[in-house]
Amino acid sequence: MTDISAPKNTQLGRATHSRLGRLLAIVRPLLGHLFAIGIVAFALSFFGPNVWSYILSQNFLPHAPDWDVFAKLPLVTLIHIGGATSSLVLGGIVLFGPKGTPSHKLMGRVWAATMVVTALSSFFMKSFAPMLGQFGPIHILSIWTLISLPRAIWHIRQGNVEGHLKTMRDLYFGLCLAGVMTFIPGRTFYALIFG
Repeated sequence: MTDISAPKNTQLGRATHSRLGRLLAIVRPLLGHLFAIGIVAFALSFFGPNVWSYILSQNFLPHAPDWDVFAKLPLVTLIHIGGATSSLVLGGIVLFGPKGTPSHKLMGRVWAATMVVTALSSFFMKSFAPMLGQFGPIHILSIWTLISLPRAIWHIRQGNVEGHLKTMRDLYFGLCLAGVMTFIPGRTFYALIFG
């Protein structure tokens, strides 16, 4: 039987599909990050009805760092800051540098070790917004890190480069998100730069 209906415009269908595909390719990687930011904002809203008005009412005019803030920190906090800072710098080099080289592999291993130090040390520190004893929402990132790092290593050992890259990108984004949260009023880096 022959189809006598008007011929379908497949050219228009392909053009619409390719535009939609390009838009989804741009938006899809951001969805997880936007979800994470939304979870953090949602978690912060539980710490009091005025938490956002308090944060927004603070003075965010930077000044020269007050290094006395660091002199008063306990050793575990200094270890945590050292691990996080090393992870931030080294992770950027590994993530945006050439892949698959011997230096990439070596720096990746060192980065994984600094991430483990950062995550583990956080469990010995009281959360700025405790919910369960000394633990708060920031510790969820630490648990996620300790689960995701072995998963990323497993991906690359299985030859799943895309899975490895995605997991490592997500870990680095989580580290950056935690870093931004250190500038919330009442936390160490807020006191160092704005306090």
